[in-house]
Amino acid sequence: MNAPDPLTPVERLLALAGLYTQHNDRIDLLFSGRSTVRPDAYVASALCLEREALACVKTVQQQHLPAIEPVTSAVMRLKQIAYLTGGATRYLTAAQHALPDDVHLARPHARRGFGQHIRQARELTALAPAAVVESAEHIAARLAGRTRTSASIPDMDAAQRSVLLEVARGHVLVTEQYGQRCYGHSVSVDVKVLHHLEAQGLVIREVATAPPFLSGGPPRDRVCLTSPGLSALDSVIDTPMRTSPSPTLPVPSPAAAATARARR
Repeated sequence: MNAPDPLTPVERLLALAGLYTQHNDRIDLLFSGRSTVRPDAYVASALCLEREALACVKTVQQQHLPAIEPVTSAVMRLKQIAYLTGGATRYLTAAQHALPDDVHLARPHARRGFGQHIRQARELTALAPAAVVESAEHIAARLAGRTRTSASIPDMDAAQRSVLLEVARGHVLVTEQYGQRCYGHSVSVDVKVLHHLEAQGLVIREVATAPPFLSGGPPRDRVCLTSPGLSALDSVIDTPMRTSPSPTLPVPSPAAAATARARR
C-alpha cells in the first residue's frame, strides 16, 4: 500500500489549528464537569502542540517566502503561538503539582490552586486556532507553485469555503435538542451548506467532545475538517470564489420599460 502524501505547508497549519481546538475543548469539558481530571494528558497535549507549532514555523521558513507584510507578521504570529503554548505547558505542569487529594473532583475552581493553573493555561491557547488559520491564509497567498483550484469539489463556492474556514477556526459546534440537530457557532453558518460539506466528506462531527452551551447541559459535537477537507480548503483558501447564483427578476420588455418611464 502506498504511503499517504505528506501534508502541504497550508494543510499542516490547518491541521495544527484543529489540534488546538481539540486541546481547548478537553480543558473546557473539565471546567464544565463533563470530564475527569487528567493533568498529565493536558501537559502531553500542550507539549505536542508546542513542538508542532515550531515545526510548522520551520516548514514555512523553508518555503523561502518573500520577507514582506503580511507574510512576516504571519510567521511571527506562529512563533508567538508556540511560545504561548510553552507557557501553557508550564501552567499545566504547575497544575499537576497542585492537584487536590480528590482526584475525581467534579469541577475545579477556576480562581485558585489546580483550577487556576488550568484556566491560565487555557487562556494562553484560546485564540490559537483562529490565529493559525489567519496566518495560513496569508502564507498561502505567497507560496510559489501552489495549485489554486476547486477541482476537489466541482461546485465549490464562496459560501462553502466560508463554512470550511469557520470549521477550521473552531467556531462550529453541534448539539442534539428535541430530536433535531442544532448548530451553535459564533458567526452565521448556513446549515444547508454544512450538511452539503458533511455529505462530501469534508467535515465530520466528533460526538460529545465540546463543552455544553449552558452549565449542566449535554456536551456538544465539534465539527472538524477531515483529511479531504484540509486539502479542499488548502486549494481555495486564498482564491476568489464565485458566489452562489441568486434568483434574478424578469427583465421588462422594452415597451414596458418605456411605459414606466412615461409614467414618471
